[in-house]
Amino acid sequence: MALTKVLENGMFDEFTAGELDIWYKTANESISTGTNVLSSGWSRWATEWEKIGTGMTESSGVFTFPSTGKWRILGNLTGYASSASNYNGLFFEVSTDSGSNFNVRNQQYQSSPASNAYFGVSATGFLDVTNASTFRVRFQYQFATSVTVSGSSDSLRTYFAFEKIADT
Repeated sequence: MALTKVLENGMFDEFTAGELDIWYKTANESISTGTNVLSSGWSRWATEWEKIGTGMTESSGVFTFPSTGKWRILGNLTGYASSASNYNGLFFEVSTDSGSNFNVRNQQYQSSPASNAYFGVSATGFLDVTNASTFRVRFQYQFATSVTVSGSSDSLRTYFAFEKIADT
C-alpha cells in the first residue's frame, strides 16, 4: 500500500508500508504459578483490521517473521489474580537457530497488591531479524500466584503486535 508523506520542503514523497500484524489470545486461560510459554489460543486479529504485508506465522506460540528487517514488537498481557501477587511477568524470547534455543530479550513485571485484582503488563521490544528462515520469537509469563490470563474474541486484552520499521 503506497502512502504519501509531505516533506519539509513542501514536496511529496511516496513510501510503501512494510509489515504490521496483530495476534491475540482468543479466550481466558487459567495458569498456575511459575514460568511458561504462552503457547496456545492465538489468532490473527481481524476485527475492523487487516494485516499489512505478508504477516507473521504462529505455531504453538512460536512466531516466525516473514522477512528480514528491523522490527518493533509491542506486547500486552492482561489478567486477573484471585490473591495478591508480588510479580506478574511478561518475557520476550528470541531464537536465531530456528527455535532450538531461546534467550530472553525483554522482561517486564507488574504486581497485584490486592486479592481479586486485575493487572496489565506491557512491553516493547526491538529486533534486527537478519535471517527470516531462522529467527523466531515467543512469549513467556511468570506469575507468583495462579492467575487467569485474559483473552477475548471481541477485544484485544492479551496481544502482540509486530511492526517492521526498517530494512536490515
